[in-house]
Amino acid sequence: MNNLQSWWHWCRARFYLFMNNRPRAIEAFQALLAINPGDTLAAGTLGFLHGETGNLKEAVRQFERVLLEKPHDAGILFNLGFILQKQDRHPEAIRKFEAALKINKALDRAWFGLGMSFASLGQREEAIRAFEQAARLQPMNPHALYELGLQHHALNQRGKVEETIRRLQEFDPKATEQLIQATR
Repeated sequence: MNNLQSWWHWCRARFYLFMNNRPRAIEAFQALLAINPGDTLAAGTLGFLHGETGNLKEAVRQFERVLLEKPHDAGILFNLGFILQKQDRHPEAIRKFEAALKINKALDRAWFGLGMSFASLGQREEAIRAFEQAARLQPMNPHALYELGLQHHALNQRGKVEETIRRLQEFDPKATEQLIQATR
């Protein structure tokens, strides 16, 4: 009976996600976890939904729940770091991003998140290294290049700002113009 109930709640949760009904999807995933507390996919999805709907404390709880079962899941470590970052818990976010990167050095979004947390703490050199790595992994990521340009600007590295503007200009004129305006 448990398997049938789990399947039913899983189908309901996926249906509500498809219908873009986040509150009902959350209820269905919670019901599923009440029956099958070890379902890390459901817990991870629930963490993502809570993060999306602004219930950050519950999002952290769900991602930590998954990490108890899967401590080497780079995606979940990133998600937890992202939620911690949204809560302005930057030192903790940095630790989670770094843990994700120890598992998967090619996780560009973790490099970007790491850069954002370092930048929030005023650690500009570390932020630059992280944004450079994010841009190396995703050369057409306007967000990484924009933030990289801002960090170079904060350190009064005009040549580096101009180099970043040229790179950005190759593929994103809007972000280029925003960076030019922000670094005047």
